[in-house]
Amino acid sequence: MNKLIYNFRKSLSLFLLNIALKLNNHQLCAFILWLNIRKLRTIKFDNKKLKKILIFSKSGGNEDLRESFRDNSKNNIIFFWIPRSFLKKIFYHNFKNKTYKDYFTKITNSQEHNNKKLFVKFVTSMFKSLDNFLKLDGFISFNIFYFAEKYLDQVCKNLNKKFIILHKESTFTPLEEKGAAKVYKNQNDKTLSHKISVYSEIQKKILIKSKIAKKNQVVVNGCPRSDYAFRLRNIKPQKNIIVYYIIENSRGSDLISNKTKVNWTKLYYQTLKYLLDYAKNNSDIHLILKGKTGVHSKNQFSSKYLPENCSFIDGGTGEKLLENAKVVIAFNSTIVLEAIASNRNLIIPNFNNENEKKKKFLYKINIKKCFANSKKQFNKKINLYLSSKYRNKKLSPSEKGVLNYYLGNTDGNSGKKMRNFLYKIIN
Repeated sequence: MNKLIYNFRKSLSLFLLNIALKLNNHQLCAFILWLNIRKLRTIKFDNKKLKKILIFSKSGGNEDLRESFRDNSKNNIIFFWIPRSFLKKIFYHNFKNKTYKDYFTKITNSQEHNNKKLFVKFVTSMFKSLDNFLKLDGFISFNIFYFAEKYLDQVCKNLNKKFIILHKESTFTPLEEKGAAKVYKNQNDKTLSHKISVYSEIQKKILIKSKIAKKNQVVVNGCPRSDYAFRLRNIKPQKNIIVYYIIENSRGSDLISNKTKVNWTKLYYQTLKYLLDYAKNNSDIHLILKGKTGVHSKNQFSSKYLPENCSFIDGGTGEKLLENAKVVIAFNSTIVLEAIASNRNLIIPNFNNENEKKKKFLYKINIKKCFANSKKQFNKKINLYLSSKYRNKKLSPSEKGVLNYYLGNTDGNSGKKMRNFLYKIIN
């Protein structure tokens, strides 16, 4: 569908949904939702005894599902999706005076408690009416702590339908790990979801320690979308491509109790300067600067500021660029883990001894060969990696340890585990 038409229809539907909410008409709301529900067409299915599941679409979560059902036509689950903005609109209508924030969803007063009751009652009636148009067997959310989806667990209990959470967060710094259990416990109520899939054992421990979930609710399946990185191990990269996943100047986290923001500005400018200098002196290479949407803009990296052999890419998922990358440069990002899984030559800038001075703000990547501690060492590693012949090496014990700790995936089989997990629950 044309993007312009899609956006117009979505805006019109949200406008009409607002009117339906003011009329307190759950049947009309259900009809509007039905008009905006679409099949997730990238997942194949057969037509025998189909189970119908609605997902609240989210980047990362969608990719986990697609990877889990990749090349699997003998599948009796048909996935539908709807933009999360529709459920948010309903939530806003019921919680007019509440501060909306993911990870901070706890009911704090009698008014909010009453609003929750009304929300659950209305959404229960709405999804019951939706069955007249599309009879669903369950729902999938991608995070326990999305504020607009937090109370769907109670709705599904009322409807006797499955509410499953494929929790797509697990890569925490040491400081975030420490704060997560406190934030989970103090700022959220326990979940009533049927089952929760998590990437790692550490995430499972945090959920159980915080009493958000019981042990029998949580299953570790690993990160399915990282299976793609493991498949890249069998693909030879192009010999002259360097991909730099641009460092964010600062990073904060709601899981850190004092809301400290860590500044990486010096490292940001150093890394960029060293790479642009390298590109100017080596015209035979192609340097790709991968920006993060909402953080890095095209204006910052316009072609008039870059050497001819450099290009800037904004938006889209970064892991696809790994396929052709002979050298990957990244810092404190999940792409570091995917680069390790894909057997790409990884360099982590560490010019100011960040690995020691700010280690509580950094992922635990205890692989010394990855770090470049000076410009000289940085350039030397780039030269070595660009000139080396590609070999599909086995993961070292330290590499396996890092991937298992954060992604729960050391063999590229997390998608299969997730698929079997969903079959067992839904069928």
